[in-house]
Amino acid sequence: MYVNNVVVVGNLTADPRMGDTENAVVNFRLAVNRWRKPGQEAEDEPKERTEFIDVECWGSQAENVGSSLHRGDRAIVTGQLKYDQWSDEDGNVKSRVKIKAFAVGRSLEFQTVSS
Repeated sequence: MYVNNVVVVGNLTADPRMGDTENAVVNFRLAVNRWRKPGQEAEDEPKERTEFIDVECWGSQAENVGSSLHRGDRAIVTGQLKYDQWSDEDGNVKSRVKIKAFAVGRSLEFQTVSS
Protein backbone atom coordinates (compact mmCIF):
# COMPACT_ATOMS: atom_id res chain seq x y z
CA MET A 1 0.00 0.00 0.00
CA TYR A 2 1.26 3.46 -0.90
CA VAL A 3 0.28 6.55 1.05
CA ASN A 4 0.70 10.06 -0.30
CA ASN A 5 -0.75 12.36 2.35
CA VAL A 6 0.68 15.59 3.67
CA VAL A 7 -0.41 18.14 6.28
CA VAL A 8 1.11 21.63 6.21
CA VAL A 9 0.48 24.75 8.30
CA GLY A 10 1.71 28.12 7.05
CA ASN A 11 0.85 31.66 6.01
CA LEU A 12 -0.45 32.66 2.57
CA THR A 13 2.14 34.72 0.72
CA ALA A 14 -0.52 36.42 -1.46
CA ASP A 15 -4.25 36.32 -2.09
CA PRO A 16 -5.34 33.05 -3.76
CA ARG A 17 -5.36 33.25 -7.58
CA MET A 18 -8.49 31.99 -9.29
CA GLY A 19 -7.62 30.06 -12.43
CA ASP A 20 -10.03 28.39 -14.80
CA THR A 21 -13.48 29.58 -13.70
CA GLU A 22 -15.22 26.79 -15.63
CA ASN A 23 -13.51 24.10 -13.54
CA ALA A 24 -13.10 26.24 -10.39
CA VAL A 25 -9.41 25.98 -9.56
CA VAL A 26 -7.51 28.25 -7.16
CA ASN A 27 -3.77 28.35 -6.48
CA PHE A 28 -1.88 29.86 -3.59
CA ARG A 29 1.50 29.61 -1.88
CA LEU A 30 2.19 28.96 1.78
CA ALA A 31 5.25 30.12 3.68
CA VAL A 32 6.09 27.40 6.20
CA ASN A 33 8.66 28.10 8.89
CA ARG A 34 10.94 25.33 10.10
CA TRP A 35 12.36 25.87 13.56
CA ARG A 36 15.24 24.10 15.25
CA LYS A 37 15.98 24.17 18.93
CA PRO A 38 19.37 25.58 19.90
CA GLY A 39 21.98 22.86 19.54
CA GLN A 40 19.96 20.84 16.98
CA GLU A 41 21.14 22.75 13.93
CA ALA A 42 24.43 22.11 12.20
CA GLU A 43 26.97 24.91 12.49
CA ASP A 44 26.25 26.24 9.00
CA GLU A 45 22.44 25.87 9.24
CA PRO A 46 20.13 28.68 10.33
CA LYS A 47 17.87 28.16 13.34
CA GLU A 48 14.88 29.16 11.26
CA ARG A 49 14.20 28.40 7.62
CA THR A 50 11.19 29.23 5.45
CA GLU A 51 9.90 26.83 2.81
CA PHE A 52 7.46 27.99 0.11
CA ILE A 53 4.86 25.44 -0.93
CA ASP A 54 2.43 25.74 -3.85
CA VAL A 55 -1.14 24.52 -3.27
CA GLU A 56 -4.02 23.95 -5.68
CA CYS A 57 -7.72 23.47 -4.84
CA TRP A 58 -10.58 22.40 -7.07
CA GLY A 59 -14.37 22.70 -7.15
CA SER A 60 -16.41 24.26 -4.37
CA GLN A 61 -13.38 24.19 -2.08
CA ALA A 62 -11.54 26.42 -4.58
CA GLU A 63 -14.41 28.90 -4.52
CA ASN A 64 -14.47 28.90 -0.70
CA VAL A 65 -10.70 29.36 -0.43
CA GLY A 66 -10.75 32.13 -3.04
CA SER A 67 -13.39 34.09 -1.17
CA SER A 68 -12.33 33.48 2.44
CA LEU A 69 -8.51 33.33 2.64
CA HIS A 70 -6.20 36.28 2.04
CA ARG A 71 -2.53 37.20 2.14
CA GLY A 72 -1.04 36.65 5.59
CA ASP A 73 -3.78 34.30 6.80
CA ARG A 74 -2.56 31.21 8.62
CA ALA A 75 -3.98 28.06 7.04
CA ILE A 76 -3.78 24.31 7.47
CA VAL A 77 -3.78 22.21 4.30
CA THR A 78 -4.20 18.47 3.92
CA GLY A 79 -3.72 16.80 0.57
CA GLN A 80 -1.39 14.81 -1.60
CA LEU A 81 1.89 15.70 -3.25
CA LYS A 82 1.67 16.19 -7.00
CA TYR A 83 4.66 16.35 -9.36
CA ASP A 84 4.34 18.66 -12.41
CA GLN A 85 6.82 18.76 -15.29
CA TRP A 86 6.78 21.00 -18.39
CA SER A 87 9.04 22.68 -20.94
CA ASP A 88 9.45 26.45 -21.08
CA GLU A 89 9.60 28.49 -24.30
CA ASP A 90 13.36 27.80 -24.59
CA GLY A 91 12.86 24.03 -24.32
CA ASN A 92 14.23 23.80 -20.77
CA VAL A 93 12.51 21.16 -18.64
CA LYS A 94 10.97 22.61 -15.48
CA SER A 95 9.39 20.79 -12.59
CA ARG A 96 7.83 21.39 -9.19
CA VAL A 97 6.09 19.56 -6.40
CA LYS A 98 2.84 21.02 -5.11
CA ILE A 99 0.00 19.96 -2.88
CA LYS A 100 -3.35 19.02 -4.39
CA ALA A 101 -5.54 19.95 -1.42
CA PHE A 102 -8.24 17.72 0.05
CA ALA A 103 -9.09 20.20 2.80
CA VAL A 104 -8.06 23.78 3.61
CA GLY A 105 -8.98 25.76 6.70
CA ARG A 106 -7.85 28.57 8.92
CA SER A 107 -5.32 27.53 11.51
CA LEU A 108 -6.32 28.58 15.00
CA GLU A 109 -2.86 27.91 16.45
CA PHE A 110 -2.16 31.54 17.38
CA GLN A 111 -5.74 32.81 17.66
CA THR A 112 -7.48 34.00 20.81
CA VAL A 113 -11.10 33.47 21.70
CA SER A 114 -13.17 36.58 22.32
CA SER A 115 -16.18 36.41 24.58
